[in-house]
Amino acid sequence: MLAACGSGNKAEPSASGSQPASETPSASQETAPEKVTLSIMVGGNNKFYETITKEYTKRNPHVTFDLQTVDGSQYDTLLRTRIATKNLPDIIGHNVSDMARRYNPADNFVDLSGEPWVARLVNPDILKIGGKIYNLPFAASGSALGIVYNKKIFADLNLSVPRTFEELLQVSETLKTNGITPFYLGNKDGWVAQIWGLTTFSEVVKDTDIMDKINANQLKHADVPGFEEALGQIMQLFEKGYVNEDHLSVGFDGLGAAMNSGKAAMTVLGDFIEAGEQLGDYGIFATPGVDNPDLTVGTVTGWFISKNSKNIEEAKKFLDFWSQPDIIGIQYAEDPRFSAFKDVQVSFNPLMQGEYDEYISQGKVVRQYNDLIAVDTSELFRLYQDMFGKGKTPKQVLEAWDEKVAELAKAAELPGW
Repeated sequence: MLAACGSGNKAEPSASGSQPASETPSASQETAPEKVTLSIMVGGNNKFYETITKEYTKRNPHVTFDLQTVDGSQYDTLLRTRIATKNLPDIIGHNVSDMARRYNPADNFVDLSGEPWVARLVNPDILKIGGKIYNLPFAASGSALGIVYNKKIFADLNLSVPRTFEELLQVSETLKTNGITPFYLGNKDGWVAQIWGLTTFSEVVKDTDIMDKINANQLKHADVPGFEEALGQIMQLFEKGYVNEDHLSVGFDGLGAAMNSGKAAMTVLGDFIEAGEQLGDYGIFATPGVDNPDLTVGTVTGWFISKNSKNIEEAKKFLDFWSQPDIIGIQYAEDPRFSAFKDVQVSFNPLMQGEYDEYISQGKVVRQYNDLIAVDTSELFRLYQDMFGKGKTPKQVLEAWDEKVAELAKAAELPGW
């Protein structure tokens, strides 16, 4: 399943993960280190948490762990309370986006930008909050979102992956002319219906301060031309007859079978399409709302260290230990993900391997819009469905969304609202 690259990875890591275990001084050579208990708060019960902490204790007998498993539905409530009461555990597992939006990392968590494992990261930029890295990631990215396409159909018609919206229209016209539905969409499910907007919005705001201004009540979505243009693009696909007519009665569960039938060539989804044994027939490319886009990816989860911890240095050693190829390999063997580190490789299905090789390993990724907006986006899903049913124009969707953002932001007492 997993292989570590490079001869330097064969040495067994010590507490810091940077030297072979045999070089660690024994208790007989120096004073035994003070006993430490590292408390860790996690939102799941993966076996690898226990396996890796036990391995650390085996190599560092003075360290034990208090592993606090919290039900996912209660996690944020408990985390918010423990931050307010300054009663955080030493190490917290959470995702970058929620931490950035809700928990003020600069005040509550340790800056890890200078740690030795940072130089080995595949995609350090998607971890940065205010230019700094506050967590050791479990993966290089979350799930990828974009346009899933049938590689066989593309090859049979000598079609290339489109890198611009005009090229996408040309590909779609060729498919339609040859009796193949260009896009099979599942807009019955709101979370599916939102993927075009999510991915194209992500590109519009990349390397800008647009989201900072929106979140601070200094700018409206309806005043950003790129947002309206992005929604206008997908509406062109409907107008030109490039989308299945029953898109509002088909949900995620029906997309895999429909695509496997060979009657359609593309769908707007992610690398989690359920295509069974035919999964190898598919690839994914970035939604070309802008020219030569990067692939939109979900947020990344990992370890944060509390600023109030009395065991910061030991916690840092533990994170460095976790990052070592033979240790994080324990995690990936149980829970395969895109490797967070350049010197660790994980085997995937052909669809995910293709996106990793072309986009993720090259750093050609962009954080999804939903991880950048400071409020819940569920209402936006419904607005997209209304637009696809021709109940609203793109401009009206954005205006309605701005009203909802204001309502949610005020209720949450966000700064500037």
